[in-house]
Order: sequence, then C-alpha cells, then structure tokens
Amino acid sequence: MGRLSEKVPKPLMKIRNQTILEMKIRKYIEQGFNNFVLCIGYKGDLIRKLISDKDFSNKIIFSEAGSRAGILKRIISAKDLFSDYVLITYGDTYSNIDLSDLAASHCKNNNEATIVVAPIKSPFGLVEYDNNYRVTYFKEKPVLNYYIGYAAINKNALEATPNKIINKPDGEGLIEFYNMIMLAKKLGVYYHDGLQVTFNTEDELTLAKERIINFYTSS
Repeated sequence: MGRLSEKVPKPLMKIRNQTILEMKIRKYIEQGFNNFVLCIGYKGDLIRKLISDKDFSNKIIFSEAGSRAGILKRIISAKDLFSDYVLITYGDTYSNIDLSDLAASHCKNNNEATIVVAPIKSPFGLVEYDNNYRVTYFKEKPVLNYYIGYAAINKNALEATPNKIINKPDGEGLIEFYNMIMLAKKLGVYYHDGLQVTFNTEDELTLAKERIINFYTSS
C-alpha cells in the first residue's frame, strides 16, 4: 500500500467514513456473531484504539503474536481463545459471505479445514507444454477458482501442526498447513460467487471502494 500503510494498517483503510475492519465486524454482528478475536501486529495499537471507541468493543478479544509473525502463527497464537473450530477472515478482504452457512458446511462435511474460493476469469489463454516444447494443454480465458482469505479451521488440526510450518513467514505457513490437510483428504471447499474484494495496492483500494459502494447502492 506504499505511503498509505505507513500511517495505518490495511484494515483501517476507509470506505467513505468507515474502516474496512469496522464494516466487517458490523456485518458479522448482523449475521448473529458476537465473539471476535483480532490477531494484530503491525500498528496494532491503532486497531486497539479504534475498537475501544466502538459500541461493539465488549465483543472483541485481541491476540498479538508480534509484527513479524506469519498468518498461521497468528492464528495458532490465538487458539486458546476459541473452542472446537474458528472462522478466519483476512483484514484486507471484504465479502458478503454468509459465515453461518460456511460454518454449517464445514461441520457437515467433517473436514479439518474448509477454505472459501471464488471464481475469476483469466484474461489470458493458458498454455502448458512438455519437455519437447510441445503444447499439452491450451485453454482460452478459463474461469479459475482462487482462495479469498476466508476459512473454517479445526483447533485440533492447528495443534497438530509442526513448528517448522508454524514459523514460516507471511502466508507460507498457512498454505503449507492447507497442503498438509489436503494430503490427509480433510481440506474442504466452500464456493462463494457474491461480493468479495481485496486490496494490496492503492489502485486496488480505489477499485475496492467502487465495488463495495456500487454493490450496496444497487442492492
């Protein structure tokens, strides 16, 4: 996010007069959720200050694993704050996903983890080829599925994760964790084709604002 994130962390970026974080929490409260754990790190003091002034502050618990901790380590550091499983949502992603339905799907299918995927149409023709440089696969602008940063994860799966995976930086540990669960045939998918936006650059933030505002205006 360049200069923008020098002042505030991404979850405190604003859509009109509300931060992304506040929009997310209020959305989940509307859905009936009342217990939240915020895994903070970079400029976490600003997030604490924001929450302290809100009417939902009594629903929030903070977990702080340090600014250098990867995503998986942040989640595992908070595992004593939830029971059998937890719903995960990234702070720089906003979606109108029904979290209750995600939880029900996760429990019904008896998975150790369930990740949320959304469709994206590639603007390119994708090509694969063999060692002799002969094309083995070609598909023009296919629709692909990608992980959007929402998931349901069982606590016992987190507790069984080796430290060499937990301590990997950024999102590497979480992806390796999902691969570990996948190999055990316990990684499920929840498909979401509604509103979802994420942002990692100023241009993406501008686009995210437009998409969220347009979605709720038309709704």
